[in-house]
Amino acid sequence: MASKTTIENPTALTDYLDRLETVASESVLRQAAVAGARVIHAEVQLRAPIGNAYERKGTKHLPGTLKRSILIAYDREESVAGRIAVYLVTWSKEAFYGRFVELGTSHAPADPFLRPGYEAKKKQAATAMIEVIQSKAQEAANGR
Repeated sequence: MASKTTIENPTALTDYLDRLETVASESVLRQAAVAGARVIHAEVQLRAPIGNAYERKGTKHLPGTLKRSILIAYDREESVAGRIAVYLVTWSKEAFYGRFVELGTSHAPADPFLRPGYEAKKKQAATAMIEVIQSKAQEAANGR
């Protein structure tokens, strides 16, 4: 036999469901994605190699440019508004040579730091993302 369910306060239920809808918003999605990217960013920056100072064509190049150039960038092409927010941990244009360090060249061996940084922290990044979503869900449940 089927049981009957009675909703005693439909307004409160509707309000609660409306608040939960904000958890699935693009804003929360982006906050969660950035939280994960920050974890990866910190590890990649820590692992980025520091070269030696040198001078070329009258310009002095200080060590640590690659490490200082690691950044988090929003990828508009891969993101889908309201559904998928893609952030990249990469290097700025000033450190274009980061790809040569990461992958190596015919003259220099690879010194990977990007992929190992990601592999080392991907579970922590996922946890950080989940924590943001859970926090927002809790806020919604509490009426904030």
